[in-house]
Amino acid sequence: MELPSLALIVAGIVAIVIGALKVRGPLATIRHLDQTEANLSRYESWRGKQTGPQAEGPTGADIMRAQLRQRVILWAVVIGGGIVAMIVGLAIR
Repeated sequence: MELPSLALIVAGIVAIVIGALKVRGPLATIRHLDQTEANLSRYESWRGKQTGPQAEGPTGADIMRAQLRQRVILWAVVIGGGIVAMIVGLAIR
């Protein structure tokens, strides 16, 4: 195995590992926000839906969820790049 091939394989593995570690946090936070929102919806259906200007528009949780999705997409691209680097490294033997 040549040095460029080995370097691409190692770089791909490193990118996959780093991406997998970095994507875990935002995904866990998104799951937690979804659970909190589901709990709040159950409570509001029992209490009566909130109306007025505060009930309309995006909440802070919606904005945070959008930012977390952007991070997930970024790290998914890094993982995809790692996979491509590994495949290229294996192909140029």
